[in-house]
Amino acid sequence: MGISVNKIFDNVTWVAIPGRDEFFRGGLATQQTLDRDFYETTIRRATAAGWFRGVGIKDTVMRERPRDTSAEEFVVRHSIGTDFALNFARTAYSARLPMSRDAIGKVVAYLNTTNASAQTSGYIWNMYTNNCSHVAHNALAAAGVWDPKVARGPGALNVARDVVSVARALALSQMSDFSFPANNFVRLYEAGNTRPVDDALAGFRNHDVRRTMSDGWMSTGPGALIASYPIHDPKLNQLFSLGRDPFLFSVPMLWDKADRYQMLTRDPPSTVTDLAANLAYYRERYTKTLAKQRSLDEEVGFLNAGENEEEFRTFRGRFYEYIAEELKRTDARLAEYRRLVS
Repeated sequence: MGISVNKIFDNVTWVAIPGRDEFFRGGLATQQTLDRDFYETTIRRATAAGWFRGVGIKDTVMRERPRDTSAEEFVVRHSIGTDFALNFARTAYSARLPMSRDAIGKVVAYLNTTNASAQTSGYIWNMYTNNCSHVAHNALAAAGVWDPKVARGPGALNVARDVVSVARALALSQMSDFSFPANNFVRLYEAGNTRPVDDALAGFRNHDVRRTMSDGWMSTGPGALIASYPIHDPKLNQLFSLGRDPFLFSVPMLWDKADRYQMLTRDPPSTVTDLAANLAYYRERYTKTLAKQRSLDEEVGFLNAGENEEEFRTFRGRFYEYIAEELKRTDARLAEYRRLVS
């Protein structure tokens, strides 16, 4: 399912579009021409499918509806290229994060709660304090991937609160309450690939790793890939032209995400784009983690003042048991993958 948020929504926060092809491509084949006829056909198909049935939008937008256009079709016309058929108008960058079934259940529960809330009190979008990426971020936070962000209503006071949250985040090496799609992409890549899973003590000191480990999983692991879904070929696209990259919030020297974004979108390593390379990388990584583990007494000796020894002992046992099980699963997955492609 593709989940999308649109600032014009009123009685929902998000809509769900079935299938990757419809969500990204709108049913358009790679060698087809995107012209006005195909565009209109896609609108009619989406309207008939009922994906937006019952979805209300802001009155200021709905008042623009032509008399001969149904309310549902009007919503679809304002959603194509944004909530579905994304590649008609834009390139989408995606970070994939393997999650446990329980974790996915928490994401689903959070999303359903946000739509239930919008049913009673409406959805209030704001560029800085409550945009589409806040919803995605907090859905993953519900599963323990990272800390949640505060989504605030409009107004100068709330923007000021977000600015304060940025200052606090820089001072304390935490996340601010600002949220932007390009930053979510980079952060999700980091959650899937760069967290400390090579050493129990380092993992214990990372509160995101500790949080998910207490639920029996870790976000950094095999299958954490990135993918891009490019805008339809400009030579075959009669309706939209290639635009600029999305806005990325970055602070050079302190909180620099720009270089990592450029790497991921321009020249990513095969370990995050190719499943075989990814599985082989994690098999090697897990093997080294188990091979270099220190004794329990030695690791306890490295604890800092204020770090709870009993909590570490419990975490360490779970950590290395999880790594050993993941190594077995990764070996099996790699063997199965090679069998399927041979």
